[in-house]
Amino acid sequence: MAGQLDEAAKQILGTLLADFTDRGLSAKELQSGYEGPKLEALATAVCNVADFTTVDFEVAFSDLEKAKLICTGPLAAFENDPNSSVIFIGAYSKREYVYLTEAGYKESRKVPNRPQHVQRIVNNLTITGGHFSNTQLGQGEVVSQSQSITTNTDSEIVAKLISILEEQGRIVDSNQRADITAAVSAAKEGNGKQAKSLLSKVCGPVWESVQPVIWPIVGELIRKSLDL
Repeated sequence: MAGQLDEAAKQILGTLLADFTDRGLSAKELQSGYEGPKLEALATAVCNVADFTTVDFEVAFSDLEKAKLICTGPLAAFENDPNSSVIFIGAYSKREYVYLTEAGYKESRKVPNRPQHVQRIVNNLTITGGHFSNTQLGQGEVVSQSQSITTNTDSEIVAKLISILEEQGRIVDSNQRADITAAVSAAKEGNGKQAKSLLSKVCGPVWESVQPVIWPIVGELIRKSLDL
């Protein structure tokens, strides 16, 4: 199947690639597996982009699974009947979420396999602690953030990120400002891992609470660098 993807399959891989990139995940997650979007949310996003039916999605999804370009999870061990003499050893997927494999990532990055447009997915948006004012958050199966950075300069983006931290009572010194600037530069070069590492370092203990606000801004820079 690789190299000859139909449009629905391209859309599935493109949507998963966008999710993977937005979250700043690395090759380690591709190799070991990670918790990706819920299957229902993925189907909704894919079918909303173009004239794809549920059948189109299911057929393409099955083909991608067979080709080992995507996997589902989480895995659960077989439950054996204590009264049965037959014992099953192994695990099965509960098929709650889907994620890219290393092979799937490589296929999704090939120019012929990139769809013209993908719908973003936001799953399980949880914010613990912190108080947010004048920030824009969205939650649901399909979310479009309204904080546009299309015409913003690097310094304006850095200032925006700093203002988000300051709203949480975080004082940003010159060294931390330099790290934020470096994170923006890394994001514009498509290096999500480096950008995420620098930002988490600057944010410290408030990273988990501000990540849902900060990362969509940085993720947009990464998407633009990858022509997504």
